[in-house]
Amino acid sequence: MRNGRIVLLSDYIGGEGPGSGGAGHAALDSYRALRAAGADVHAIAGFGERPEVEPERFHGLGGADLRGAGTGAMLRAIYNPDAQAAVSRELAGLDTDTTLIVLHQWTRYLSPAALRIASRFPTMIYMHDYFWVCPNGIYYDFTAGKPCDRRPMRRHCLTSDCDRQGRLPKLGRLARHAVRHATTASRPSRRLFLHLSEHAQRTIMPLLPDQRHAVLHNPLSLPEAEPQPAPPPSYDIGYFGRLEADKGVGLLVEALRETGRTGLFVGQGSLEPLLAATPGITHRPWAPREAMAAAMRSCGVVVLPSLWNETWGLIVPEAMAAGVPVLVSSRAGSSELVGRFGGGHIFDPGQPGSLATMLAQMAAEPPSPTRQHAALRRFLSPERHAARILGLAESHFGLTMRDGDQPVRASAPWSISRPA
Repeated sequence: MRNGRIVLLSDYIGGEGPGSGGAGHAALDSYRALRAAGADVHAIAGFGERPEVEPERFHGLGGADLRGAGTGAMLRAIYNPDAQAAVSRELAGLDTDTTLIVLHQWTRYLSPAALRIASRFPTMIYMHDYFWVCPNGIYYDFTAGKPCDRRPMRRHCLTSDCDRQGRLPKLGRLARHAVRHATTASRPSRRLFLHLSEHAQRTIMPLLPDQRHAVLHNPLSLPEAEPQPAPPPSYDIGYFGRLEADKGVGLLVEALRETGRTGLFVGQGSLEPLLAATPGITHRPWAPREAMAAAMRSCGVVVLPSLWNETWGLIVPEAMAAGVPVLVSSRAGSSELVGRFGGGHIFDPGQPGSLATMLAQMAAEPPSPTRQHAALRRFLSPERHAARILGLAESHFGLTMRDGDQPVRASAPWSISRPA
């Protein structure tokens, strides 16, 4: 067994709001879990604020989020030479056999150019989404309003208008995907795909048949004490996340209209006008993570109505930890928590009327929150998460990670970057 180190690589780490999503939190939580386990870990982020932990171990590339920043930014998203040069500098001199790259997000700044450098090392690819396989990222047809069943990059994929932003962005994503494939053709023995749920692994494994796969649940630190009973709810249901069609927001609004329920929607997205036009719905902008539990506890049930095959869905364990029952789409990976620990129900978004029926049933017979708080806490613990990564590093790459005494190289300054 060889001693190694981990470099966590991501467009961004930490952050608040739908602009960062759960992936930024998951990357930072994973870093903290690995450090607490004694691993030698450094982190590289393309853009964003430096997290308030171990600044000497965080390296900022000083880049910017390329989304929505014009044609030049679209071209850099296909292949960003600045990211390639920056990542090359950061990884220079590191052993390409004993340095393990854990790759999180890469489509917003790093691009395939940076992945070209990272692929020289053994790599774990953390599948927050499906961009490695699918050009539009979530293997979902936005025009048809249902999960995709095409083979990515085959004729039907190339000719379909499935992207949420239209045909021109789809062409850019196709080009990026082709470049990604050409620049990351390392041996399967040097790569391991990490899926956030068994559901996500089942969704994508057939499209990556010659690769290695493992399930790795996102860590979530829960207090030892069980949550106090929630007060009488101010809202019948709560939704927290992106306000977009693929998240099932339109489906949920329709179900509330049918059942006459009230709802609290926290987040941002293109469906904000729909919320404003619907009686009984209160909309709030995204709130800091620490404020979410109180908002969830003001709701009778927290709903995740995803239409796409969502890899996880962080609001489900967060609601369960807050002592609130949940109603989860069977297409969301975190529905597995309900099957394992109770605390709510699962519905099939492909079955017409299933959501409204389940909401009515839950109103008539309110479910209890999970009664297995201790087991849920252990299942999602940072300790279990870190042990899983370290065990996979040993079994798949022959590496044992420990915090060495090597000096930390100077890094580029961190700054809040804006798109050009």
